[in-house]
Amino acid sequence: MYLARACELAARGNGSTAPNPPVGAVLVRGGRTLAEGFHHRRGEAHAEIEALHAARGDARGATLYVSLEPCDHAGLTPPCTRAVIEAGVARVVVGALDPNPRTAGAGLERLRGAGVDVVLADDASARDLIEAFAVWIRGPRPFVTLKMAASLDGYVAPSPGPHWLTGSEAREFVRELRCEHDAVIVGAGTVVVDDPRLTVRPPHGRGRE
Repeated sequence: MYLARACELAARGNGSTAPNPPVGAVLVRGGRTLAEGFHHRRGEAHAEIEALHAARGDARGATLYVSLEPCDHAGLTPPCTRAVIEAGVARVVVGALDPNPRTAGAGLERLRGAGVDVVLADDASARDLIEAFAVWIRGPRPFVTLKMAASLDGYVAPSPGPHWLTGSEAREFVRELRCEHDAVIVGAGTVVVDDPRLTVRPPHGRGRE
């Protein structure tokens, strides 16, 4: 339940954390949630740090549920493993290993070496959250999603001019996809015929530097 909540929190950062992956964290002790956090955008506090700050120093002996392995290297922010250890967290349940070669299990090793009980859940939802990040970080290609609407008889458009083959739910989903991707590519024919805006419009937003 707590790991599912961590994944739910992580999804709030979709589209805003790149090139970092979305991550969520829940701090629990005695069956009670002490604090929650998620990574909002690159350069800001990671999910684990957000949860620890929200706990206001009351994390000793607690269990940290985090959707992705805590980082063990310094980048724009210090290593999360150090903060978790210093906070006195007793147990860490991790949804998925970090595919970043700079971490790739090192975070779990650091925590175990400090006496923290570590459980790797290898959760499908946690892995799905970082699918695009995993493809990109392992290189050398980007993560690509093909979006195409087609009628049952195989056509993608009846004739030149504005036409909808899909409904409002599908169009809403496409805006979610745009928010989660770094670029949108269309063919010249689409530009000429449809003159699409290709933007993420309200109520969705995306934080960019």
